[in-house]
Amino acid sequence: MLLDPLVIVRTVHFAACTVALGTLVLALLERTGVAMERRLRQLALSALAVAGLSGALWLGLIARNILDVPLAGVFDDGGLASVALDTRFGRIACLRLVLVVTAAGLLLWAGRWPAFAATTALMASIAWTGHAGAGTGWTGLLHLASDVVHLVAAGIWLGALPALASLLLWSRSDPARGALGAVVTRRFGTIALAAVATLLASGIVNTAVLVGWPADPLATTYAQALAVKIGLFAAMLVLAAINRFRLTPALPQPRALRALALGAVAETALGLGALLVVGLLGTQPPAAHVHTTAAAINGEAAFVHIHTSQMMADFTLNPGRAGVTTATIQLWHEDYRPYAADRVRLTLESKNGGATPVSREGALTGDGTWVADNLRMQSAGEWRVRMTIERAGTSVVLDATVVLAQCSNDCW
Repeated sequence: MLLDPLVIVRTVHFAACTVALGTLVLALLERTGVAMERRLRQLALSALAVAGLSGALWLGLIARNILDVPLAGVFDDGGLASVALDTRFGRIACLRLVLVVTAAGLLLWAGRWPAFAATTALMASIAWTGHAGAGTGWTGLLHLASDVVHLVAAGIWLGALPALASLLLWSRSDPARGALGAVVTRRFGTIALAAVATLLASGIVNTAVLVGWPADPLATTYAQALAVKIGLFAAMLVLAAINRFRLTPALPQPRALRALALGAVAETALGLGALLVVGLLGTQPPAAHVHTTAAAINGEAAFVHIHTSQMMADFTLNPGRAGVTTATIQLWHEDYRPYAADRVRLTLESKNGGATPVSREGALTGDGTWVADNLRMQSAGEWRVRMTIERAGTSVVLDATVVLAQCSNDCW
């Protein structure tokens, strides 16, 4: 099964931002000599270049989904500019592209510390592109802060591993370099321990907010992917412990330098797997955000959750059987903010044929739910649900299928 291009682009972007930050962290630990400083700067600049290109492509893919056109078509009629300036994600994406350029410029002309500050801001700002940026209230603020800390800690630890492997391999060829590599490795080990502890604490907070405490913790795709990420993280911890407590004390022996370099490469591979899962998680609704109304929990109701890149909807027919019923519709943006529609029109058509289609204007209630009552559904079976949602002169059409039970004697 092919991965969604959006998942791949998100993964590449996260990896590039992570490597840029981690490389600068390692460069700040010790002046490693002109040759190694140049290699670290080139690695950081290359990572920032990839971050810029993948960030622009990410914006283009989101614009493609919103405008419902081929990727090349997002440049027609100012569509990309509209998405970039008029949507929350677009404005954040533009700000992050500015941070990429700023970080690269500072690294070239102002030194490592200013570049490190800009790259840290770049890494932290990823939080506003995902589920954490959509929260509200104190819980939303806690989640956002926790995700910012989680991202920066990941960049400091995981992002430094490719540069650390390069430094260790470079150190093997000369005793003086080996001594320098040992110093940097020990210093990084202390920072890595703090970063891992921070990752654990913030990861627990993020999991509690996004997954909650469901009866079946692996009931959703999001929770299953998160379990894979946790497993990869645990494997990284095992390798990190071996590197820290068995190999680091043997430095600066060439054999220990080589073994630590290979360990850093293995940790990096596991980290890339974790980042791929992160790229997938951002496209999935977390368990805590799979909205089910009280009516949906009712065994007599017919319920469907529609999740698209443009918006989401919860649609419920209660009772979920042929006869007279009531439809309720709840709408959200793709980042889980309430979607303030101007008009909602509902059409239901029987897929089995022989029944008259039902069409009705929704009425907005005080809590933001749209309701269409007194719907006369003539038959049981599969019905196609079509919702036309209008807002500010534009419309979005959502389609789904619900199954209605057979009518009892008193349905009418």
